Amino acid sequence: MMKSIVIVGTGDYAEMAYMYLKRDTDYKIVAFSVEKEFNTSDEFCGLPVVDFEDIAVDFPKNEYKLLIAIGPNKANTVRERLYKEAKSMGYNFVTYISSKAYVWDSEAIGENSFIFDGCVVEPHAKIGINTVLWSGAVVAHHSVIGDHCFLAPSVAVSGKIVIKNNCFIGINATIRDHVTVAENCIIGCGAVIKKDTVKNGVYSAKGTELLRSDSMNTRV
Repeated sequence: MMKSIVIVGTGDYAEMAYMYLKRDTDYKIVAFSVEKEFNTSDEFCGLPVVDFEDIAVDFPKNEYKLLIAIGPNKANTVRERLYKEAKSMGYNFVTYISSKAYVWDSEAIGENSFIFDGCVVEPHAKIGINTVLWSGAVVAHHSVIGDHCFLAPSVAVSGKIVIKNNCFIGINATIRDHVTVAENCIIGCGAVIKKDTVKNGVYSAKGTELLRSDSMNTRV
């Protein structure tokens, strides 16, 4: 029996999620949803767009699952907030692992997480809730990725690393083994992280120095 879901979001990530779920799963996507103040269209991808504030009425929790498909801005806190609001309403969530990804243990992937094509999650690695691994990201053995994180394409996470909650790791960034990435960090594309980071840190590829400590106000 086909399972019906609503995707929360109408940005690039939501569109990509729609395409992957439609082609690679037996889910039936019936609608999109955004908060009322951001709802500027009645349709997205040919499906209706409903106000998030009305979602419990239009799509009851006992009949529909949700996927919160919001990007990483403000250290992923928008996606985190909507996930928590929907969770408090009693909704269950979709967890997607591409058929073209290699995940050693699907039970180690948290709910509302999305694992794109070509990703590798090795034995004893864990992925938190509401976390995105974009195409080609690699999480090596015994590493732990926190909740509400976003790993861009081709990120390389070595063994026994801890990435704490609400981090964004940019394309082609590399993190050395045994390193801890603190909460709310932004690691820029191509950066090489060889030592523990500071909370709210923003790191670039140029020498991978700390640029500033205000990741909550940095757009990615």
